[in-house]
Amino acid sequence: MEQKETKTIMNQVYNAIFSDIIHNEFDFDEYLTEKALMEKYNVSRAPVREALMQLRSDHFIVCIPRHGYRIRRPDQQELRDIVNFRAVLECSFLEQYYYSITPEHIQSLREICRQYADKQDKNFINYWKLNRDFHAKLFSCYGNDFALHTLLESMDRQVIYFVEIMKNYYLAADLHFAMLDYIEKGDIKTAMTLLRADIEKIPTNDALQRVKQNHPINAEVPTYSLC
Repeated sequence: MEQKETKTIMNQVYNAIFSDIIHNEFDFDEYLTEKALMEKYNVSRAPVREALMQLRSDHFIVCIPRHGYRIRRPDQQELRDIVNFRAVLECSFLEQYYYSITPEHIQSLREICRQYADKQDKNFINYWKLNRDFHAKLFSCYGNDFALHTLLESMDRQVIYFVEIMKNYYLAADLHFAMLDYIEKGDIKTAMTLLRADIEKIPTNDALQRVKQNHPINAEVPTYSLC
């Protein structure tokens, strides 16, 4: 029971830190230390340490020896590589395995679209989760767990970039709804075009330029390594 409670607290701390990262509560040059986070969230050291280790594993933060952690800096080439990888992966699987998508799958996907379209709170995390859920649900139809895991890992590394463009409110539900319509009609070529447009919607240069304006990158960059 105690172990379960500790895990629950760790998840709460993880979500709190993640939310603060997404909402720009921390600066890219700010050191995140266990002591400061313990005081900020009023919790003990163990869940903070575990949450930081998980955030590092999820590529959201990096360890700076003898200092603490910092938010991982966005990288233009990495974003471009992820977007290109996702476009090839998701579109090729749709082209080859579209027949695996059942009416029940379509119904579940439409429900995610409706939740996305109905969101009024402009909460970036909620939008991201729904967008992630849509792509994960669609890809899960193909029955390849290894490829699905790779896709989700790639999407998770996009989250900071996604938040930057969500500040201009990009309504992905429109493309998602249209994509499902064409899949139902059997027009997979058009569905693939819409899927690629959805994946590549991130204006790489614009999003990264806003990040750099909000958080200027110093000339001196510390060496990252394991803590």
